[in-house]
Amino acid sequence: MAREESKILIFGGTGYIGSYMVKASIKLGHPTYVYSRPNSTKIDLLNEGELEEHEKLVSLLEEIDVVISALAYPQVRDQLKVIEAIKVTGNIKVCLHSEG
Repeated sequence: MAREESKILIFGGTGYIGSYMVKASIKLGHPTYVYSRPNSTKIDLLNEGELEEHEKLVSLLEEIDVVISALAYPQVRDQLKVIEAIKVTGNIKVCLHSEG
């Protein structure tokens, strides 16, 4: 039986820790995407936007299976916006978030 790969969205994937998570996810064969603020470091997998863009987050999360947040300490509370969008979609299998 073939293993189905999970579509993974990483918040903070352009940062120090997040960049390692992106590399590891890709190495494991998962379709991997990064959500980052506009004007962040450019990488091929980038989805740009602000965490305040609720509709955009919901739309993107509808296509995702797993969410990983590697947001830095000043943005830890902003993860609540991601969690609210996850609640709307109802399809996320796993959500791992940073504690700061």
